[in-house]
Amino acid sequence: MDTTTSGVRHHVSFRTTCGREIQVGHLILGGAPHPAQRVSLGVSAPSGTGDGTWAGLTAGEARQLAAALLLQAAACDAFPPQA
Repeated sequence: MDTTTSGVRHHVSFRTTCGREIQVGHLILGGAPHPAQRVSLGVSAPSGTGDGTWAGLTAGEARQLAAALLLQAAACDAFPPQA
């Protein structure tokens, strides 16, 4: 696969309360006429502890991950915060 024309477009990033950087983007690999397109997900390691990890997800896989995250977030919302 030709990665010389690869790139990430339209990314969003944020830092979690435990200090990890989460990056989500639109990854394009290869050239015309049909480049592979993925949703990129990067998760940094906690500060100073080494490398993070990343995944290139298909659109369907990204939707499955989004649904799972929303389901778990809703479950967390059902319980009051603990002090």
